[in-house]
Amino acid sequence: MKSTLDNVQHQFLVKMSELRTEHNRMIPFHRLPIELFARIISTALKPLQNLRWNQSTYLRRLVILCEVCKQWRDVINGTASLWAAIDILDPPALTSAAISRTAGHPLDVIAAPSGPINVASYLPDGLDEFTKTAMALSTRWRSIQIVVPSAEEALAIMNAHAPLLRSLELKSTTTFRLNLKKGGTLFQGTGPQLRRLALHGVAIPWDSKLPPDLRYLSISRLDPFSPSCEEILGIFRACSGLVELDLNLAEVATTTGRKNETPVRMAELQSLSLTLSTPCALTLLETIRLPSVQSVSLDLYCGSDTGLPFPHMIKHVQALFPVVFAAPYKLLITLLDRNAVSWTCKPSGGHRDGRDFAITVRDTPARDTLQHLIKALLNRFPAEFVEINFDGPLNFDLSNILWVFDRVYRIRNIMASSCNIDPLFRYMSDSTTSGKWGLPELQGIAVYDCHYSPLRLLSMIEARYEFDEEPESDASGGDERKLPPPLKWLKISHAPGEADEAIFGFVIDIIGPDCFEFHENVER
Repeated sequence: MKSTLDNVQHQFLVKMSELRTEHNRMIPFHRLPIELFARIISTALKPLQNLRWNQSTYLRRLVILCEVCKQWRDVINGTASLWAAIDILDPPALTSAAISRTAGHPLDVIAAPSGPINVASYLPDGLDEFTKTAMALSTRWRSIQIVVPSAEEALAIMNAHAPLLRSLELKSTTTFRLNLKKGGTLFQGTGPQLRRLALHGVAIPWDSKLPPDLRYLSISRLDPFSPSCEEILGIFRACSGLVELDLNLAEVATTTGRKNETPVRMAELQSLSLTLSTPCALTLLETIRLPSVQSVSLDLYCGSDTGLPFPHMIKHVQALFPVVFAAPYKLLITLLDRNAVSWTCKPSGGHRDGRDFAITVRDTPARDTLQHLIKALLNRFPAEFVEINFDGPLNFDLSNILWVFDRVYRIRNIMASSCNIDPLFRYMSDSTTSGKWGLPELQGIAVYDCHYSPLRLLSMIEARYEFDEEPESDASGGDERKLPPPLKWLKISHAPGEADEAIFGFVIDIIGPDCFEFHENVER
């Protein structure tokens, strides 16, 4: 009897295995050619190669995919290119297996986190050993992102024999400058394929010859070894084929005696990001020509000691804007602490072409900055949709700012957090200098953990909805003042117990329950 049951069970398991195999074969994904199947897996996991210092590494995810089924395991194990990424966070055994399985395939080396490295104790264990392993594989490097604790290690990596290298990113725990011996050079072992270079905390002699075919260049955290404005222009001339450029340099020397620099045409540059003092940014924008730029980000320090106020920048910013946006756009204006103003433009509607234009201006009165930007950009290039964000705590009174928006239309949304918004409710309760209501086209307000008088909120709602029990008659017999359209939504969030729910009840009676949301979800 037992023998018969064992035989039936065996036949049943065999049949189940056959059905499972047939089922897997019928899945469309499994019927793809192996090359396409492997490419899909590689594309799906590729973003994980950039999540550095994340314990769920690329290779660990790949190992998990091997457990889906035998077919996946066979394809993954038999495709060398899928294993061609080693990460310092992977166990040594997994790293060794990946190196072995990739044979002579080009490698991506990951040994740096996504953010800045300031403290050596943040580095993971085994960095020295991993670096030695990576250095021994330099002839196979396709890309390398690595932390370098010293100038000697940085120089060794930059001069390693790496004929296949396409992307090099160095980050340092401290800021240092490489000092080359007389006649010394950089990138002497790098082939012509190098396209991306990022130096964070690692300064080089800026008169040294950079690879001329670079497409991406990022430089940051180099004080006090930052290149001068003239040296930056020299880099632009040497690498005029750049497609992406990111400079984040707080201290850059500018030679004021040199005028009328020869223009530098960067015909292929699509993305420009500058975090600089105003004088240096002005020098660069006066000199470079960007006919194809699609993304511009300017973070400008405009303190009184810069010698040049923000208005000097406007004409150059104004000239760049129509290059980026020939189509309608939406605008987000953010007011931050310490008189900082952020002005961010994105494509309207469903446009997803990567175009954006952003300016952040610091250390100059926010009111003045807004006036200049409204006059130079918004009045000349009207936005289809405007949103304003008061991102507190703010160190200035909103009542001194709001009048700047008197003739700015299409302001549809207001968001406010951690600031006093009584001035906003007063501004919205009556006519402005333009003769219209404050924010006449406003559709919604979101308030998060702000200070305000609930009665002031109610008064504003009553005024805009003309909710008076005995409305005053117009003694002159003229037309009544036109009310603004009703709000589509009002969202308020407080810490538990801080809201005046009785006042909220009156507000709901006026605007309707479908337009009002209240949350007690603020944590402090």
